[in-house]
Amino acid sequence: MITNPKNRQNNLTGDLDQSRMPYLESLLAEKEAYHISFHMPGHKMNMKPHPMLEQYWGGNLHPADVVEINGIIDYLHAPKGKLLEAQQLAAQAYGADHTFFLINGSTVGNMGAIMSASGAGQKVMMPRACHRSVYGGLVLSGAMPVYIPPDYHPQVGSSLAVSADVVRRLFTEHDNIAAVHITSPNYYGVLSDTATISQIAHEHGALMLVDEAHGSHLAFHDGLPKSATQLGADMVIQSTHKTQGALTQASMLHVIGDRVNVARVAQVMALLQSSSPNSLLLASLDAARMQMATEGYDLLSRVLELSYYAREQIADIDGLWCYGDDLIGHNGIFAYDPTKLVIGVRGIGQTGYAVSDALRHTYGIDVEFADLRQIICSITIGDDDHTINRLISALRQIAQDKRTVDNDPEVPPPAELPKIAISPRDAYFATSRPVPLAQSVGEISAENIIPYPPGIPLVVPGEILTQELLDYLAYLRHKGSGVVGVEDKSLTTLRIVIQ
Repeated sequence: MITNPKNRQNNLTGDLDQSRMPYLESLLAEKEAYHISFHMPGHKMNMKPHPMLEQYWGGNLHPADVVEINGIIDYLHAPKGKLLEAQQLAAQAYGADHTFFLINGSTVGNMGAIMSASGAGQKVMMPRACHRSVYGGLVLSGAMPVYIPPDYHPQVGSSLAVSADVVRRLFTEHDNIAAVHITSPNYYGVLSDTATISQIAHEHGALMLVDEAHGSHLAFHDGLPKSATQLGADMVIQSTHKTQGALTQASMLHVIGDRVNVARVAQVMALLQSSSPNSLLLASLDAARMQMATEGYDLLSRVLELSYYAREQIADIDGLWCYGDDLIGHNGIFAYDPTKLVIGVRGIGQTGYAVSDALRHTYGIDVEFADLRQIICSITIGDDDHTINRLISALRQIAQDKRTVDNDPEVPPPAELPKIAISPRDAYFATSRPVPLAQSVGEISAENIIPYPPGIPLVVPGEILTQELLDYLAYLRHKGSGVVGVEDKSLTTLRIVIQ
């Protein structure tokens, strides 16, 4: 396994040449070798797109929309040539033994990992604050969740990390746990003690799965926390598009060690992903890997400079708070990613939603996401002095103005998780009907209720609805949160299981 990030820059990581992009090179060669096509796609790579599409794309992408052609362009679901080489290069660069390119984001990676590691009658230990795709994986696999109770940080107001001690205790209370799944780092840039949790999982014969969607950059700089690929995890899911240069929806699933049945993972991914993979997405993964493997250390050094500068400047703005080392050691928090700026705004009498709106509509700045107490900004290789100073200047002005003060008392999340009546899978496929929201109390939910962002379910199919849950949902909506996962977008009704 690669442990020295500078070695990547000098191509000292073995016999693979990290400066190459074999899959992208094969696509470019096919694009430039013009053929008359009686093959898909319908535009035949030579038809002009609609002018508005061309304006949006900044050019004509049709000639680059190359599809798999037997024996020429390698195929995602049975790679034997250039795509296989690209995945092998990625595995070496990110510190894995096998890497699968994903064209449906980390969503499909989480689902595939859960399905590969568990089945009906088994259990998956997971924090409640998982992305909704993890719950989708439970529906597809038939496994039952064992929830790690949330540990809400008093200042941030969210459950940020997973305690290794709690994981150890839950193994003594439950049998037949096939896997542990954690999110590290999460939306807030917080990491759990993945190495210790991995060790505990393996001691009990369980696989360790890590949603590292927000941490695909971690392995490329020693000034960042270590990637889960270096900490004993068996499968690690990364959104290469979130913090690197890949196109949106392009991600990777890494397999480390010999505990995972790689052939099973390949079968599951072929089941879940499109049989017509987009070459543009796959090519962007090849290019993003090459860039990070050859330039990542220098690029991330600059990102870290910008991040620390921004954090220092924001800390000097009266009423704002941007956490850092002060969180480590509390509420299960093992480390944090300094490239995530989590900016608390309650000190200026605002909600994160209000500040996010002001940044967008007044200053032309979009944040990663907002919640009741803070905004979260991701600093990446796409940032520079200009973008950082624009953000700092806007925050200074907003803190000075304080035009609308939010004096509403906060409503805390429910003290206890909802009770599970039936499995997520059984509830998802059960016969159900819509009922008025007020009449849903005491019923079994047939759908997800997910405040978004960040996409963490408040209610999961199979759980009993309570008045406390509905009150908290109403509070979040009143404060500006969206809700996904429900059939009735107005939330006039909820769909419940017919018992």
